[in-house]
Order: sequence, then structure tokens, then C-alpha cells
Amino acid sequence: MPSTATPSLRLEMQAAGENLNTWGAPKLNTVIALIDFAIAGWTVVNLTGNAVLTSANFAPDQARAAMLKFTGPGGCTVTLPSVSKRYDVVNATAGTLTLTTGAGQAAVLGPGDAGPVTCDGVNVLCAQIGGRTLKAYVDAQAWAGQSGTLPGQEGAAGLPLVTDGQAPRWAPLTTSAISDFDRSVAGLALALSLTL
Repeated sequence: MPSTATPSLRLEMQAAGENLNTWGAPKLNTVIALIDFAIAGWTVVNLTGNAVLTSANFAPDQARAAMLKFTGPGGCTVTLPSVSKRYDVVNATAGTLTLTTGAGQAAVLGPGDAGPVTCDGVNVLCAQIGGRTLKAYVDAQAWAGQSGTLPGQEGAAGLPLVTDGQAPRWAPLTTSAISDFDRSVAGLALALSLTL
């Protein structure tokens, strides 16, 4: 019976009586090196477009790495093997990076993002807290921490506090910001204030 590959890391499992007198070296040493790479190995992948991580039975490949660093222009989708695996990922590209198996949920990392990514064989998930990505959670907490604390007020007289979803600032209102302004309610409020 020939060797078979383990389902997740594609390591060689020897059949009984196979490779007599060669199992220790080179066979066992190859398996140990692949396990070492799966636990602590680092791979840099330069993206010039969408990519599929290489995966091979019994041999070195990109998808077995414990840590992946992606470089290049960004805006790319990388397909991972449809097996359970945890990665530490660094998006060193200039754009977003989408990690997928081609099915299920995909993980999206912005430029400069780094963190753990987990594949369950179908879905690829970023670290989450309360159903939010780590970045979205931290952003929400940082904004919540701003309550009662306003940006510097010098030179901001008469300006409302606005946000672009990323940072609070003092700025004039734009037409689009007040497009849903209800004039009838405003007219009632003005009439009431004049009456009082």
C-alpha cells in the first residue's frame, strides 16, 4: 500500500512495511521539516493579481506556512486550500486583501492589517469580537472613547462636529449631509421658539 497524505498539512504517512531502511532519512526528516514550517514557517507572496496558494503532498508549499506576508499592489483575492488551518497574515500590499477558499465566508484585511486568520475548510475568518472584525471593534471603541472629548476647538466656532466614519472633526455641513432634513419639523421648531 502506498503512502497517503494527512488531510490538513499533506504530510506523508507511511504504509506498513513501506520504504524499508529509508524511513528515518530522508523520509522522517522531510516530515519533521514540513511540520516545523507549518508551526513556525514564514512565506512572502508577491501578488500581481489574484492568486492560489500552492499546496503539494509530501513537499514544501506556500499553504503549509504558519505565517504569510503578502506584498504587491493589493486589491487581490488569494484562494487557500479547503482544509482546516490557522494562519498569521500580514497584508503588506497597497490595497485590500481577500482570503477565501472559493466558498463560504471570506476574510478581508486592509492595507497594513495583520492578525490571525482561521480557515475551517470552507469559511475564512479574521479575529472577531462581538461579531465585528478586530479593526471594526477597535474603531468602535475608540469612537466611544471620544464621547465627551471633542477635537481641538480653536478656529471651529459655529461648525458642527462631523465624522467620515473614521475620525471626528469640525467641518461645515454639506448639502448631502442634510439631504434628509425635514423642513416641516424645522419650521415647527422655529415657530415654537419664536412663540416662547
